[in-house]
Amino acid sequence: MNIKILLLILSCYTLTVQAQHDDFGQDALINPSATTFKFNIAPGPIKPTDASIAAHYQCPEWFRDAKFGIYMHWGINSIPGYDGHYGRWMYWYQEPDSALRKYPILGYRAHAPKVYQHHLKTYGHPSKFGYKDFIPMWKADKFNADSLAAFYKEVGAKFIGVMAVHHDNFDLYDSSHQPWNSVNMGPKIDIVGAWQKACKKVGVHFAISSHLSNYCHEHMFYQGTNADPEGPYAGIPYDYMDPAYEGLYGKRTSDRIMRLEPEFAQSWYLRTKELIDKYEPELLYFDGPLPNGIYGQQLAAHFYNKNLSRKGVQNGVLTIKRVREGYTLDRECSGEDDLQKNPFLVDTTVNPGWFYMGNSLNISKEGGDAGMGSVVQGKTKDKLRMTAGQIVDNLIDIVSKNGNMMLNVGLRADGSLPETFRDELIKIGNWLKLNGEAIYDTRPFKVYGEGTFSINAVAGKKKYADYMYTFTAKDIRFTTKENTIYIFILDWPGNGKNIKIQNLNSKEIKNIQSVSFLASGEKIKWEQDENGLYITMPSHPIGEYAYAFKVTIK
Repeated sequence: MNIKILLLILSCYTLTVQAQHDDFGQDALINPSATTFKFNIAPGPIKPTDASIAAHYQCPEWFRDAKFGIYMHWGINSIPGYDGHYGRWMYWYQEPDSALRKYPILGYRAHAPKVYQHHLKTYGHPSKFGYKDFIPMWKADKFNADSLAAFYKEVGAKFIGVMAVHHDNFDLYDSSHQPWNSVNMGPKIDIVGAWQKACKKVGVHFAISSHLSNYCHEHMFYQGTNADPEGPYAGIPYDYMDPAYEGLYGKRTSDRIMRLEPEFAQSWYLRTKELIDKYEPELLYFDGPLPNGIYGQQLAAHFYNKNLSRKGVQNGVLTIKRVREGYTLDRECSGEDDLQKNPFLVDTTVNPGWFYMGNSLNISKEGGDAGMGSVVQGKTKDKLRMTAGQIVDNLIDIVSKNGNMMLNVGLRADGSLPETFRDELIKIGNWLKLNGEAIYDTRPFKVYGEGTFSINAVAGKKKYADYMYTFTAKDIRFTTKENTIYIFILDWPGNGKNIKIQNLNSKEIKNIQSVSFLASGEKIKWEQDENGLYITMPSHPIGEYAYAFKVTIK
């Protein structure tokens, strides 16, 4: 081979690998395909450039007011359960060689062969029973969006999100561009459409989550060993190698990590644009960075232009998991260390694995189900990742720092809500009924609070996750509304105990009229000097988890 050609090939390979590490999207390779593609974005002032999107960015007031929403992981993956990324791991007969394992885009974890073994034992060999074969098993015979939406609103959700497509590439709506969808197959239901109507009926804001991208599908799902390297099925290709199923599994190439197909970006664009046009979400959530290079920019401009009011006020929220001007930042199962200038979203989950797992959840010392852990037992033996008290504490912390929480609840395969999760939601709702005034429609105080909490300091400087920190009575948080400052004490410090709030001293806050216990309306004793505000706790707590106090300013 000519040495110059060899060097060119190696150079292109190096650039491609670097692109995987930098943007996960191979933007330089898919963007040229956009020159002849018709995007047909909505007319408006926002152009598909970083500069225009950033210049026109507005976070809608409805989102800043809402604070708490609920969404659901529910789909084909709910049938096997066991692992939240079942279709990602079920094809790994053994660990990949080190050359493949080093690519972070693959996202490989050491527990994958465990899922393969579970599948082999429970359903059969992947050459005979693949992920596609779960589709006819999904009946959703107990699904009722109207009753669930009414319940979610009752427990305090101001917006409700439906998953339109997970990493498995199966659309949960009446998709014109993906025949592998829930109207044509499986439950034969337009799930996104049902949720849109239900949200409108109960009067909550409507959100859609999309987990599909060239990062989270093209390179992660339906990868694996391609065939068993040994044993009775040695060399027999898994079902995803059959071109007849590439509409679900994607095109096969000799390199099972790097499939650089512009057609995928175009399909993603058309499918996601249809979601925007047909179902009109007010919040669009992407599970990762903005996908697909120029295609993602075009889609963002379309979404923002579609959501402009006649008066030019932006009503749409587009969340991504990277800091990027013009978008609302989403933190997955985490939070922020300090008060943020721009509103943000935290998506987290009451159950491990995102999808409902029942009692078969794959949890291991290596991290288990797609990295989820911290499992505690619910009363009906469904597993919880976070209890109501943990969720309330994190909600307060997030809101005090200018954020919102979107809480995931995994539905059973039949569409019903597990009782264990329902019980936790009821507890959250009861707390919000007592203390919601200090959460909804509020804005941050000049500081988020007081105490020893630090994301970087938690668990020996490990990456913070929201189940890892136990908030105590020493943790204090603030919110504000009009002439009111709300104080949260994140545990009961003791009946009649005197508490000092340093940041509400007489130099910072003047003309306090009264301090009351929000849950009861009882006026409590207080004093103030240049060192702080001193409040006397009531004779007994009302409610659980965290306790709010209302400071009224003259």
